[in-house]
Amino acid sequence: MNETVLLIAALAAVMLITIIYIAVKDRETSRKLSMMEAGIDGLNRELFKMAKEIETLEKMIEEGRLTAAEEASDTETLDRMVNRKLKPFVLEVEHLGGQIGELERIKERLDALETKIRQALFANEHTAPDEQKILQLHAQGMDAESIAKQLRLGKGEVELVLKFSKLGGFS
Repeated sequence: MNETVLLIAALAAVMLITIIYIAVKDRETSRKLSMMEAGIDGLNRELFKMAKEIETLEKMIEEGRLTAAEEASDTETLDRMVNRKLKPFVLEVEHLGGQIGELERIKERLDALETKIRQALFANEHTAPDEQKILQLHAQGMDAESIAKQLRLGKGEVELVLKFSKLGGFS
């Protein structure tokens, strides 16, 4: 009898811990996503600045304000500038890719936990018919030992259900 109560309490504790774990991981995931969004916004601002600088240099070339030597020098400078500005962008994209992979692993783990919770709840929901059968057989005058043998349950479990029914725990 005490074992069943302890088992139910342990199951409830595990479910509570699982729910708290999921909530914490969800908050952590949301925080990481907001950090990624901020990083992407910063990268977009940098790309916009670079596009404006390139546009300015192209206008200068079209207007003929740059000579061929200056153009070659500016092209090299432009290439260095683009490489220098793109390097952080590439590193950030790689970092974001790693974080996305981590988020996918967390999502898979959460999905697995949700499946286990559903299975536990499903199993718990399907114990009620045993309880109803126990009460029906008891109402027919059978004792706990006979009910346990007929339903292939433990005698303690049958006695527990009968005691709960006397306390008004079952309808």
